[in-house]
Amino acid sequence: MRTFIAAAETGSFIAASTRVHASASAVTERIKQLELLLGARLFERDKRGCRLTQAGHRFMEPAQAMVRAWEIGHSRVNLPARYHHSLRIGGQHALWPTLLIPMLNELTHARPDIAVRASAAAPAQINRALADGELDMAFLYDPVLRNGIRIEQLVADRLVLVSSMPEREWRDIFVHFDWGESANAEIRARMGDLPPTGIELELGILSLEWLTSAGGAGFVPERMATRHLHEGKLAIVEGVPSVEFSPFICWRASLDATICEALIALARRHGT
Repeated sequence: MRTFIAAAETGSFIAASTRVHASASAVTERIKQLELLLGARLFERDKRGCRLTQAGHRFMEPAQAMVRAWEIGHSRVNLPARYHHSLRIGGQHALWPTLLIPMLNELTHARPDIAVRASAAAPAQINRALADGELDMAFLYDPVLRNGIRIEQLVADRLVLVSSMPEREWRDIFVHFDWGESANAEIRARMGDLPPTGIELELGILSLEWLTSAGGAGFVPERMATRHLHEGKLAIVEGVPSVEFSPFICWRASLDATICEALIALARRHGT
């Protein structure tokens, strides 16, 4: 399956051989055997390389699913005996420092029988991984509704316009922080035309560090900015509408109920 995917993605049996650490003849033989097993031709080959047939295109998604299933099964089989459960968690970058790291730290002490694999990624990647079965639970601001996925709001939050230089007109020092397309669209709907800016950043929680060190004004989650607001490093710009922007917990409906309840309780405690 890995050899087939490598050939499909690279468009070359020779390039695929490098990726899967095998000879070009071995790649050719593997594809030949796979086509024989399936009873269908998967590739068209010429001097330029290889390209998928219609049957090959149809087989691509199941092949990827088989590789993922094997990797999951392999990791679970090889867990030390002290672990009775395994959990794959994904979270948006912005949520890790203040929420997910403390939550996981407490989880490993409260439930030492759960093996955890955690990752940080952009919302689109997390939503796709959850839908594809690569994650059991996810924490993000912009979830996608899908069959088999349950979603709950973690805490209420909103994007507010803050400034590290309140004495200056915020439009003159505005920085655009990218919080996802739905949030960006809502800000534009509320604000109309925003001032043009030569700086557009997708930094998550590091947005706060940018504002306090480089100076400027921008929309950030209010809960994330609480400490900076209390310390006087940032100030909310009055008279500017806020935008609802709450983090959500998403999990697969097949996830063990006791593990799910424990994670949600921990997340809510650290999210408040």
